[in-house]
Parts: sequence; C-alpha cells; structure tokens
Amino acid sequence: MPTVRSTKPNPDEHLPVALAARIIGIDRSSLAHLIDHGLVPRLNLEAVRALATSGEVAAKVADDPGHLVIRMDVYPTVQRIADMSDDELARIIEGPHRLTDSAVGRKVLLCVRSFVIATGYVETVGAPVVQRTDRRGREIIARSVEVRIEHRLDSLTVRPSKAAGEARLLGRRARVGTGGVVLPLQP
Repeated sequence: MPTVRSTKPNPDEHLPVALAARIIGIDRSSLAHLIDHGLVPRLNLEAVRALATSGEVAAKVADDPGHLVIRMDVYPTVQRIADMSDDELARIIEGPHRLTDSAVGRKVLLCVRSFVIATGYVETVGAPVVQRTDRRGREIIARSVEVRIEHRLDSLTVRPSKAAGEARLLGRRARVGTGGVVLPLQP
C-alpha cells in the first residue's frame, strides 16, 4: 500500500516546528520547549500568528528599575507549567536569588523562553545564605524569595482581550540583556 503524503502542510491543522519557529523569530528548541510545557497547546496558523505578533518589552538601562525578570527553567518531563497551580509555580521560583532586601514589593515578570507567562510581586526576601565562593575566595550571597502571582497565562496563544495594568505584559516577550537579574522594563 503506498503512503499518501501532502507536499504542503495544511496551516489550519498543524505547522512544522521549524517553519513555525522561523515565522515567530525564535529558535526551534525554544518553541519545542513551549509546546512540551503546554504553553502552546496546538501549533496551527492562529497560534503562530499570536506568538509572532506578541511584541517585545524592551529593557532600558537609563530608567529606574521597574520589574524583576525571573527566567524559569523547569523540565517538561518532570512537570508541565500549564498543569501547575499558582502556588506550585511560586514555589519553583523561591530561590536562591542574588537580590537585596530592597527587592520586597518589586514587580516580577515570570518568563519561559523569554515569553512572559505570569506577573506578580515579591512578598518576602529571606535571610542571606552563602551560595558559593568565587575564584578569589569571595562569598556569593543569595536569598530565597516568596512571590505572589497576580496574573497568569495558561496558553501563550490566548492573550487577554482587554488587558489593563500589569496584565498587558502577558504573552509578550521580555528582551533582557546579560547585565544581571534586575532590569528595568518599559512596555
């Protein structure tokens, strides 16, 4: 029996990951990671358009620090972000982080592969703990944090229709530099 294949994918059903990643403007492994986490439930034309037009929240060094950007590294084989509750998501963020006491009350953007999936604020900062020692023998101090999640997206392809306040950042991409954890962001 011969195999029947289409020479052209049906964009209403499913797009190949490599083509979708090229349209969105991210690498293929990042898009596959988002799919594995359930943040992109179906890779059709509408989903790709939503991710491609998500826009960026650009970091400006001249501004006063506004948001803390927390990049999340959770393995989808262990736990999917779409299946987590807000409390489980906040527990993963606990730390240790290299922050000062003044971080209490700061607004937070939680990102997975540069896409903002949740917003919130830092409730408490724990006591300083020595994380490691550098090559010169100096101690690197870190603290655990407790984050309260205010707004959250379960799917990056569905953004709030009328987002006001901090919810307007959901589903957008946070472009941050390598200068450190704390970066000011301007929408």
